[in-house]
Parts: sequence; structure tokens; C-alpha cells
Amino acid sequence: MSHKKINIEEVASTAGVSTTTVSRVINAVSTVSEENRQRVLSAIKKLKYHPNPSAQRLAAGKTNTIGVIIPRFEGIFQSYYALEVLKGVGMAAERARCDLLLHITDGKTFVNPSSVDGVLFIDVDGEEELIDRVLEESLPVVVLNHYLEDLPVSCVAVDNKTAAQMVVDYLVRLGHRDIATVTGDLRTQAGLNRLDGFVKAMKARELPLVDAFIQHGDFSLPSARTAAERLFALKNRPTAVFVASDDMALEVITVAVAKGLRVPEDLSVVGFDDNPVAAHSRVPLTTVRQPLSEMGRTGLELLRQRMDGKKHAPNKLLLPTQLVERQSCRQTWLER
Repeated sequence: MSHKKINIEEVASTAGVSTTTVSRVINAVSTVSEENRQRVLSAIKKLKYHPNPSAQRLAAGKTNTIGVIIPRFEGIFQSYYALEVLKGVGMAAERARCDLLLHITDGKTFVNPSSVDGVLFIDVDGEEELIDRVLEESLPVVVLNHYLEDLPVSCVAVDNKTAAQMVVDYLVRLGHRDIATVTGDLRTQAGLNRLDGFVKAMKARELPLVDAFIQHGDFSLPSARTAAERLFALKNRPTAVFVASDDMALEVITVAVAKGLRVPEDLSVVGFDDNPVAAHSRVPLTTVRQPLSEMGRTGLELLRQRMDGKKHAPNKLLLPTQLVERQSCRQTWLER
């Protein structure tokens, strides 16, 4: 059996007041007289009226909704990175009892500012203009996975430079000198910082920086395969490779094995992410664990503080990483 849904007009008619008065009673506005307030409450009880939560929030000037903006890229919903960050965001949102509005953008499209109380960017690969739009709307904003020094916004990122330096230190302790790298997408801050940390660490230890040992990838498997083919075609190939993501690192291992190289006996490989598949691959992968879920959780919690009106200087956080040792690296002799 279907029941007719009672609307605010019927409540107003039963109480003998205007719809504005009913709305003010529902939203606890203090300017309503006690007589009218009681008449409205009595009508609500009699009619069994249930206010629309969305309408209540809009009437109060708040939606209790956070816009989550993520740059569009191929395989986004199969991406360990994206899913882990969103998991952290989602868990924090559940605890804060707020709604999420996910918007995947090409850098041109954006959410309706009136539909959200704050905006959380999951990286800003080409979306800097969208941040300006948020600031113009005076909406609270937090950026993840991109450290912004110049803009007056909070950000939570991973310390990619230190992580890359940690990898070089680890490989040097194992005796490696001829170390190559396959970069991530250098249009992203993460890709740039991992390369920058690698280069600085190699220079600091006075290790050879061979141009052919720096192969540019874009976080995709085809780019990793191309880079690996080039590295293994060299007359003097590297003894170790630092790869900017686990997916690419596993592809490098696949190419190495196909060419008759043994991992780790002939080649040591280090990845980045600590994707669960890394621990269960044909050669369990040594990698850098980055706190993706924690980054998402922390970012949303900072944004909620902003939305709740807590005034303080923008938080700019760099989260530490951890080297996870498995079986894809081994000690080598310096003489070849």
C-alpha cells in the first residue's frame, strides 16, 4: 500500500501558519513565537511529517557534503593508489557523518560550488585553475598528494624525495653502483620528486649518473616495458633498477626474465607503492610503502576542521614512507 507523502504546505495549512514559519520551526530559528512553534509541532506530529534532510541543510546554508575531485586517468577504478586514498577518505567521512560527491575531472569540469561545503583534491595534475575557483568561492579546500608551498591551502603529501634517497641508500649498502631508474609521469609532482630524490642521492654518493640509466615512464605498463627493453639492450646494463611504481616494477621484472636475466641474482629491482600484488608476484618485490589511506583520512579530517570554522594557518604535511624488503634485491660485488 502506498502512502501519500506529506509536504510542508500541508503542515502549514494544518497549523494555520505560513510555510516560512514551518521552515523556521524545523530549522530551530529563534524568531518564531512560542505559540506558532507549538502549533507547527502539533501539526507535524498529527500528520507524521518527516522533514527532508537535504532541504534542511540547504535552508541552513550547509549541505554537509564534500566534493572529492580526482584527475582523470586510464584505469582509475583499478588503481591501487586511487582506491587506497578513497578508502581513507571514505572511512573518515563515515566517522564525520558527512556525504561525499566524487567528481572525476579533465581539468575543465568542476562540481557546483553550492552543492558542497568543502573540496578535497586528490592531486592537482593540471587542475591548478580549479583550486583558484574554489578559493574565489571561499570554500574550505585541502589538496592531497601535492605539496603546495605558495597557495594558502592545506595539503597532505608523501615525502617522495626522501623515499627515493632511501632506496638509493639501500641499494648502495648492498654494493650496487650502476643503478638505473624508470620514472613515473613527470607531469605529476610525485613523479618529479621521485626522480629528483634519486638524482640527488646518486650525486651525493658520487655515483655515476648515466643518461641511458634514466628512463622516462608514465606509470603505465607499456612505458615500463619500453624502458626495460632499452635498459637491457645496453652493453653495460645496470645491476639495480629503482622503478617509480610497483606495477611498472613488476613489468620490468617480466621483461628481465624474458631476456634470461635472474632477479635478484643478475638484477635487483625496487618498486614504489606496496601494492598487495607486489608481495605475491613471481619474485616478491622490495618496495616503498606509502601511507595512501592515512593521507586520505588526514586530508578529510583537516577539511572538516576548516568546514567547522576552526581558524588556523594552512596545514602542510609530508607523510613518511617505509622501505619493505622482500626477495627482489640482493647484495652484489662491486667488480663486474
